[in-house]
Amino acid sequence: MENNFNKNDKQVFFNQVKGTLSEINQGDKFCNITLNVGHENIRQVNLVMKRYQFDNLMNGLNQGDKVCARFYITSRKKLDRWFTTANLLSINKD
Repeated sequence: MENNFNKNDKQVFFNQVKGTLSEINQGDKFCNITLNVGHENIRQVNLVMKRYQFDNLMNGLNQGDKVCARFYITSRKKLDRWFTTANLLSINKD
């Protein structure tokens, strides 16, 4: 059976979420932010980035800012459990 997928298999579409920046955490190796998303049912979304990306991505952003964040997800299995992480690609004031 022949595969009908496009020969260029590079990912070009990513996920996007809009919300209010509610938390910013800096670590030695990884940093993360939390967004409050939704209108009637507010949910929290946590996005992760490597430390070297933090200053460039978070330049000029503060808690309380309305933002639009693009991200991709990855999953890994450890000790017979799956863990899924949302990795931040870009973030802009909305």
